[in-house]
Amino acid sequence: MRIVRVSLLALLFVLVACTIEGEKLTGLSSFHVVVTQVNAGGLPTSAQPFAANRGEKVDAWAFTIEARTPTGKLADWSGMVRLSVRPGTVVSVEGDGSNGRNIAVLHGKAVGVANVTATYGPSVLWVTDLGYEPGPAGRKPACSNGKDDDGDKLVDFPTDPGCAFADDDSEEEGSSATGVAAPVHYALPTIADVQGYGAKSPYPNEGMQLNTAEPQHVVVTRVASTGFYATDVSGQANGYNNIYAFNFAVPPGMQVCDHITYLAGTVNEFFGFTELSFPSWRLEYVYKEEDCLVPEPTELDAALIASDGDLEKLESGLVRASGFTVPSKFGPGLVQNNVPTADASNCDLNGDGQVDYMGGPEADCQTACDMDPMCTEYTSYSARGNYKISSGGTMILLNTDTVTGFDPRAHRGETLAAVTGTLRNFSGGTFKWTIETRCSDDLACSTTGCGPMAPLSSKKACVRLRNIDDNDQGTN
Repeated sequence: MRIVRVSLLALLFVLVACTIEGEKLTGLSSFHVVVTQVNAGGLPTSAQPFAANRGEKVDAWAFTIEARTPTGKLADWSGMVRLSVRPGTVVSVEGDGSNGRNIAVLHGKAVGVANVTATYGPSVLWVTDLGYEPGPAGRKPACSNGKDDDGDKLVDFPTDPGCAFADDDSEEEGSSATGVAAPVHYALPTIADVQGYGAKSPYPNEGMQLNTAEPQHVVVTRVASTGFYATDVSGQANGYNNIYAFNFAVPPGMQVCDHITYLAGTVNEFFGFTELSFPSWRLEYVYKEEDCLVPEPTELDAALIASDGDLEKLESGLVRASGFTVPSKFGPGLVQNNVPTADASNCDLNGDGQVDYMGGPEADCQTACDMDPMCTEYTSYSARGNYKISSGGTMILLNTDTVTGFDPRAHRGETLAAVTGTLRNFSGGTFKWTIETRCSDDLACSTTGCGPMAPLSSKKACVRLRNIDDNDQGTN
């Protein structure tokens, strides 16, 4: 018979360890969160999601919260918890013990309503114990009283990590226990949603996937040296259905007319121009002209060019200006006495490489040129390739850097039959909108030697279809 001897010290250690572990198993570990209703109705499904919320409305998410132990049992815990929604924003929280975007959990339970906005795709409600205790009325809370209340040598918000907010009455850190509800299904945002049906995107600086739902309705309209342009041709939006994706380089393997079946990136506002940075995408190649869905450009007239709101709808889209004239006053010489001439439209009077728009002689020179339809300021052209074109008193900027061999100065005073391109916005300067040609096909001159004599169809202009028998199509 084998006798096992256990020392009294070892036995005591085991008993203490079990006790400590037992205490751990009954304490707060996480939160069980359930969204029970949205706007007092049923929950959407992945098959029938709500439309993406662009921040123009607030949805009411009814929820329940239960504090849980490590074994999943109800924890008898009380305290404030912070609510957030990803993606999106919690505007406010309603319910017993609510405070801003926080709510009190009493004896392990809480019920309330989170008012949320700017939600899209599968959106989830998060609950976190930050250790937040709202300060009482009539005295400064611990996190803004100028004292080191918890003795960690760190004083008040935001220096002390235990201070969740300036009105926190506890400098002690929370447990960081967290709970996440099942997703509430919203649709992915369309290109129009990202554009925001206005001057700015409702999703600035957010990384997101865009809606390219089948049948594929997002088509490449331009491949540029730094990215690509795409248009949603589904007809679901009244404008705002174009986007520029900034890729830092020519997108490999992409051609005009290709369908985009997956598109994601980070939304940015670059001086008023909405773009998608660091994009990722998946393509469906197009081999036949009849499958090319690039839309015909929108014709710009005087009324349209005069309306920033209407041009916003066309941002990054294909547009066309017909019968516009290249300025006759267009040259590198310095303007004298605010009177530009054929060879002198340069307002960089001090030669520092830029025009001072804030006042003084250079600003006066620029203003005089801006008011003259037949003048384009030369510094802007030398720096960015942009120059003014006009029809009557209607003026807009044009960039033809992609038209091989075309020197606009050699065509001073000439009326162009038509010019087509993507529309770009830049918030600085008098003229914010620029038509940028995609290739030589987009410039239809009235004379020979600078492009087609008449505009080409969008199924042909700047379209270089793949050969369906190309064995190397995957590396094109």
